[in-house]
Amino acid sequence: MRARRLLPWSIPAAAVLACGAYWTQLLHTQERARDRALHTAAARAAHLADTLALQAETLVQSADFVLSTMGAQWGDRQPLPPLPYPPGAVLQLGVLDGKGKLQSQDGSVARVVIDGLPASAPGLSVGAPARQPVAGAVSFVRPLPGQGQAQVLLTLSPNYLTGLLRRLQPSRGDLLLLARTDGVAVARSDGLVEPLPFPVGPLFEHAPRTDEVLSQAWPAEDGRRILGWQRVGNTPLLALAAVDEAGALRGVQAEQATARRRAGLGSAAVLVMAGVLSLLLRRRQRRRTTAASAAAKPLGKPAGAHTATPANSASTPA
Repeated sequence: MRARRLLPWSIPAAAVLACGAYWTQLLHTQERARDRALHTAAARAAHLADTLALQAETLVQSADFVLSTMGAQWGDRQPLPPLPYPPGAVLQLGVLDGKGKLQSQDGSVARVVIDGLPASAPGLSVGAPARQPVAGAVSFVRPLPGQGQAQVLLTLSPNYLTGLLRRLQPSRGDLLLLARTDGVAVARSDGLVEPLPFPVGPLFEHAPRTDEVLSQAWPAEDGRRILGWQRVGNTPLLALAAVDEAGALRGVQAEQATARRRAGLGSAAVLVMAGVLSLLLRRRQRRRTTAASAAAKPLGKPAGAHTATPANSASTPA
């Protein structure tokens, strides 16, 4: 009897528990899918960084070859072999003395200001993006043997470097960069000239790991990005691939939103059906209770009835 009374309440309780278990499993599954998408994006960022590092190492080696060749032939004024760059890529090529004067191979002299170049370095150095002769231009320098503080200088056009990075960029949402240890990006696939919003020095210490997801905040309009990084050979440059986190999750989130809508409608339908069934059972129990109470109630006397006097009763004489 007690079980019958609890039955109308056990149905909605069971429905709530079932929906709760289903939603717990659904959200757990979606969280795992989100983690897999992030790890896939991290692996793609690492692959992009490796590819960029190889291309950048080739670029640095070509710049070092040009500077070494010019330094070796500078004293004899021998003509240089054809440069390994397309037309318009080379903005400056010559010898920079300690006073900031650049003497080109044709004999012309111009005073230049190169940002971020060390006063003297034993090997190849990479300057920060400069304002002259073109905003965003990047210079490579190498000491000129036997000439004191003089350095051989090569300045490449920012359009050339940006185009090189864009050719490696598979998606518009991705961002490829070449950065120095001080956090200055000497080249970016979006063509901007601005410092990075995070330190890159610690990233030089190890290569990217595909099981590591490094999500880094960028300016508000860019949201968050997943980083892959790789050292460019033995140079002071770091190849960075920044994959848009929102773009990497967009497809997964759309599917998950659809699944949650369907689950919400299904859960609502189950709860409504359980509520209706519980209501019907409670009504049925009330009808049964009312009927049982009416059947168990004793019959009463009819209204207006009087006790009859026996016909053969004796009358008291007056």
